[in-house]
Amino acid sequence: MKRLVIYIILFTVYSFSLSAQTKTWTLNQCIEYALENNVQIKQNKLTNELNKIDIKQLKANRIPSVNASDNQSFNRGSNNQDNFYNTNTFSINSSVTLYNGLQNNNSIKQAQLNYKAGEYSVEETVNSISLSIANAYLEIIFYSEQIKISNNQYESTKQQLLNIKNKVDAGMLPISNYLQIEAQLYSEELTITNTENQLRIAKLNLMQLMELPVNNNFNIDIPELKVEEHYKNLNQSIDNIYQLALNTRPEIQSAILNEQSFELGIKIAKAQQLPKLTLNASIGTQYSSLSEQLNYGDMESVTVGYLESDPGENVLFDQPSMYYSNYPFFDQYNDNLYESISLNLSIPIFNNYQAKSSIERSKINHQSSQLELINTQNNLRKTIEQAYTDLLSAKKEYDANVKQLASYQRSYDDATTKFKAGLLNSVDYLIEKTNLINAENSLLQSKYNLIFKNMIIEHYQGNPLTL
Repeated sequence: MKRLVIYIILFTVYSFSLSAQTKTWTLNQCIEYALENNVQIKQNKLTNELNKIDIKQLKANRIPSVNASDNQSFNRGSNNQDNFYNTNTFSINSSVTLYNGLQNNNSIKQAQLNYKAGEYSVEETVNSISLSIANAYLEIIFYSEQIKISNNQYESTKQQLLNIKNKVDAGMLPISNYLQIEAQLYSEELTITNTENQLRIAKLNLMQLMELPVNNNFNIDIPELKVEEHYKNLNQSIDNIYQLALNTRPEIQSAILNEQSFELGIKIAKAQQLPKLTLNASIGTQYSSLSEQLNYGDMESVTVGYLESDPGENVLFDQPSMYYSNYPFFDQYNDNLYESISLNLSIPIFNNYQAKSSIERSKINHQSSQLELINTQNNLRKTIEQAYTDLLSAKKEYDANVKQLASYQRSYDDATTKFKAGLLNSVDYLIEKTNLINAENSLLQSKYNLIFKNMIIEHYQGNPLTL
């Protein structure tokens, strides 16, 4: 029975593993998997968790601190009645800052800005990885379609070779025609092999970007892509795309928050020049083995003087007898209990220019963050300008390739008719075929170049990456 259960478990695990390997991945699934397993994203998130801890710590700084201490010491003193004695001191202290130039409040705001900027930094990494995944995904589709085209070309040449062989065998054509077409067939076979290698490399690249262990059964979903749907962004202006990106791109938002954070840094630094008011409170007690407790015994008569009229007659006074005894630990703790409360006002007068230097550094950091924001905005604008120009060029290139392929297709069809009729030699026929092959490849490349360039524009407008 146990063996049966083990076999069932192993079969289930194997089936699940096999199913995972033969899964057909969509672009969205590839992106989601990559984002869940990417180490850089996880590291960025952990780094930002430190900012969250800073926020909690700074908020806790506004709460009074409470500390308890107990000091037990053992001493030896030659001047004491007992050579060895011990002492114990216990205290509870509390302190809270009432005013420090709003340094705590501004530090909390700064930490919150840093945390939000960290979230945008994570989002920026997510966007970068997503775009890389989309590019690798399109490469697989490109090489897959190129293999289909190459196979069609190969089958066409194979059929031509068979027809020529029949004519050569019948003495209608010279053997050179057969040999030239055969060389073309082998050349196309090599092209298929090379493209299949490129496809394997593209799959490898995508799996590595996804942090997915490489397996030979990795396949993606290949949707039907209509190029015309990728023209719409050309109807927008570069400025409209840029203005939209300014409000959505995480690198811009992160730079804005960083600039605000460094601005608060100036206020925090200036607070070092302001008075600081602190409330302190404490309660404590102590014990010493040297301490003795004064005790009162029975009443006894004590001579306090004599009569002036009769110096021989003493004056007596009744008072209790006194003696010292051991002072118990808890009795000392109770009797020595003390409480205190104090206000401490610290007014900075001169601190070796530390506050002034801190303010100057904060101002420089703020100016640097302002320049970094401008630089980030400029880089975004340049990237969008380049992406829009690339999209426009890709669209024109695609349109030109469509016309070129149509022209070469007509020319190839005409050459095929003449070649079959014996009116065209094999060299000229192969030239037409090569032109057609190159035109098909050029159109395919320009198609996916156009799709990816449009995807970049969509990406900078904050739209999801879809096909």
